[in-house]
Amino acid sequence: MLIRNIAEGDADWLHALNEACLPAVNQLSHDRLWSLVGKTAVTRVAEVDGQAVGVAMTLAPGIDHDSMNYLWFDARMDDFLYLDRIMVADSARGHGVGQALYQDIFRIAAERPGTRAVTCEVNLKPFNGGSLRFHAALGFIAVGEQDTEGGKKAVCLMRRGVAENMP
Repeated sequence: MLIRNIAEGDADWLHALNEACLPAVNQLSHDRLWSLVGKTAVTRVAEVDGQAVGVAMTLAPGIDHDSMNYLWFDARMDDFLYLDRIMVADSARGHGVGQALYQDIFRIAAERPGTRAVTCEVNLKPFNGGSLRFHAALGFIAVGEQDTEGGKKAVCLMRRGVAENMP
């Protein structure tokens, strides 16, 4: 598996992947999703046999971004990389792509001056028990909860220190 920075040629693939991962991620237009890439601290793409199969998009503190979950962390912390979305193609699930992307993000976060944690959220409503277990196994701990989308969704806000060892 190769993990690399995103490139302009990935824009159509990224949008198709985002659409395929609904409702685990929120829907964004092609242009809005690519605009989000421009705001990221780093966006990493996982490839298997030359085919892009996964992506991790992170945001640093203090940027202009309207996600309620990002804003929750940004209001309380200044030492994080927020994992805005991690997506893996159906064909690649269960083959370690997600874990490899997380390991890559943990490495990058550890190398960034002033960054002490990776943050993210996991759905509680609709309940995503598999994701909660996955994140717990990676060392994430719950630091808060909030309702989103007018109460249609609820999330567990999570943080993992970058100095912690990977399982």
